[in-house]
Amino acid sequence: MKLAKATDAFLEELQRRNRSDLTIANYRSLFRSWIDFGRRRRLTNLADYDAIILREFYDSWNVQPSTAKTRLKMLRTFYAFAVDMDWIENSPMSKLALPKVDQIPTLPLSRDEFQTLAIASERKPGEYALILLMRYSGLSIGDAVGCRIDALNGEHLTLHRSKTGELVMVPLPALVMNALRTIKGGFGTKHFFWSGTTKPVSAAKRWRRRLQHIGRSAGLPDFRPHQLRDTFAVELLLSGVAMQEVSSLLGHHSILTTERYYAPWNTARRNRLARIVKEVNDSDPTLRLLTKRSRKK
Repeated sequence: MKLAKATDAFLEELQRRNRSDLTIANYRSLFRSWIDFGRRRRLTNLADYDAIILREFYDSWNVQPSTAKTRLKMLRTFYAFAVDMDWIENSPMSKLALPKVDQIPTLPLSRDEFQTLAIASERKPGEYALILLMRYSGLSIGDAVGCRIDALNGEHLTLHRSKTGELVMVPLPALVMNALRTIKGGFGTKHFFWSGTTKPVSAAKRWRRRLQHIGRSAGLPDFRPHQLRDTFAVELLLSGVAMQEVSSLLGHHSILTTERYYAPWNTARRNRLARIVKEVNDSDPTLRLLTKRSRKK
């Protein structure tokens, strides 16, 4: 089995499974670099690759550890498919360990930072509406840019996340609704921010650059649009909303995903644990005895 033919078959399978355009684009990019790597070494067959050769391919990446870990997971998924298809007997990926990645805590925008960002975008209706939508819906930039006009029913937004397929339902403030009405039809007839004639990934990239430009003009040179989604989640958690509820609003497949990114901000859990410890301490006879003795001194 030729490597190029195997990867093409896998991409077709992803499309049959209705995987997101972004997921397919990421696999296509990885496969393109893999095939180029193989051609330089005259390795064109899938069977040419063992753990040693794959290690060389891995070592050729000039990416962050988190990105390398993601790519290795993608290769594992591909090789599992290859084994199921009987193209190979065993996956060489079992001999490659994933790199250890220290999870960097999510850093949302402070309220002052968000206010500065929003005010800086007021003269650009598209950017202003997108910033408000992402902040008050928790949508990723891909889902926000691809948001259909008919996804709004009254004040409620209802859509399926492109990445996970999970249903997201969230009410929007009147300010956000008014901003969306202002641009309705300005960028597309069916979508608020997308003409529908280009690839969704390309549209999201363009809007990402536009929002980053707003960030720089607002004095936030390191601003990333995903921080708006993070801010939505963190503000809910700081207000005492349960992690499970936040997970549903974000459209995560599993609460474990939500906890991985937002555990440090889980005030409801911290407060609950603090109450548990306090109740145990209040019923501790040794603590009561020592407290009485300290008062007599």
